[in-house]
Amino acid sequence: MAGSGERDLAAWIHQYAVDAARDENVDVFVARVDAAILAEIPVLAEDPVLVADLHASTRAQYQVFLSLLERKKQELLLPPQAVDLVLSIARRQLDLAVVLKVYRVALGAVWEYFTEVAAEVPEDGPDRADVLIYLWDHGGTWINEAVEQLIGVFSAEREATMQGALARRTETVHALLRGEQMPLDEATRVLGHPLRALQTAVVLWVEGAPGAGALEALAEVAHSFGTALAAGLLTVPAGSGELWCWLATSEPPDPAALETALAAVQAAEVRAAVGTTAAGVTGFRDSHREAVDAQRYAASVAARRPLTSYVDVELACLVSGHEAGARALIRRELGGLAGAGSALDRVRETVATYLASGGNVEHTAETLHVHKNTVRYRLSQAEELIGRPLAERRTELGVALACLERYPVVPPSK
Repeated sequence: MAGSGERDLAAWIHQYAVDAARDENVDVFVARVDAAILAEIPVLAEDPVLVADLHASTRAQYQVFLSLLERKKQELLLPPQAVDLVLSIARRQLDLAVVLKVYRVALGAVWEYFTEVAAEVPEDGPDRADVLIYLWDHGGTWINEAVEQLIGVFSAEREATMQGALARRTETVHALLRGEQMPLDEATRVLGHPLRALQTAVVLWVEGAPGAGALEALAEVAHSFGTALAAGLLTVPAGSGELWCWLATSEPPDPAALETALAAVQAAEVRAAVGTTAAGVTGFRDSHREAVDAQRYAASVAARRPLTSYVDVELACLVSGHEAGARALIRRELGGLAGAGSALDRVRETVATYLASGGNVEHTAETLHVHKNTVRYRLSQAEELIGRPLAERRTELGVALACLERYPVVPPSK
């Protein structure tokens, strides 16, 4: 028969599992553990899709862990989200060491978390040492067994991608992106893609945790792009919810055609980032780098545009690695125009369109579907808020407007 101490511990574990499973408490756990992981593994932190996969994996594993916590012997039921994260890491051709480090850092973060949980057990509750031993025994067992299973998942995926045409295509793509030298005709044959043509790279991804069939949905969007532009198309899966694409054309593609193609498939959950167009292997590599930079920019701003073109955010991408400098630029160049509110949003949109049109009021009005006098009024408002004519420091003004999406600031009161 169980003693009173054992019964007290069982009762406490039951209540803890119920309380910890509430969404707000799960959010705290996920934020704590994932912050530790991302701080230690920059290759994950810099990739918005891997970050989303990590959050989904940590959340799902914790929820299943809590549902089994009252069992005396820990049982591992690995959720699909944990497998998705490892598949994404493997498909990016990252090392197994990345997976191992994820769980090694998680081990330390979970230990700290459970130590704090045990320290908060009330004086009239079960022995705090017993609580910590119980939680850690179950948590440590979960993490260690998860690592063992996921090593198998990672190895199987890497082995699969090392075989067949897909494997050769994937390896060739990564070799070109790394800048390795190889005969152009051989690379063209392996990829089945005309590398001598103009290359426009596109990164497609889905918001949040990808569901079943996510890659198929992304492939549909990619093919709609290829059809709309009459382009040669190369695609490579880069995760459970991300697809890398290259469009080969004889002329630079019309950006409006990309937006039309994306809208035509009515896939609101699909987002796209597009690099600039350039010829040959250099264009293949540079356009992809730009598309990835545009994707990171798009994932970091509040506005959730379905399509982000690198050409529209290039300067912001180049300066966004220096947050303090970007914020200072915003305050200095925009002044009161950096404030919040829908009215200021319209003024900023008008200024950005005006600058992009080369200072043409008529073209700005046509683009925004407003009257020319409305454009002039908003431009006048902007000049008053900025404190100088828009013709002065136009480049800096355009960069500041782009940076504001990523680093919203409230100007200091005067």
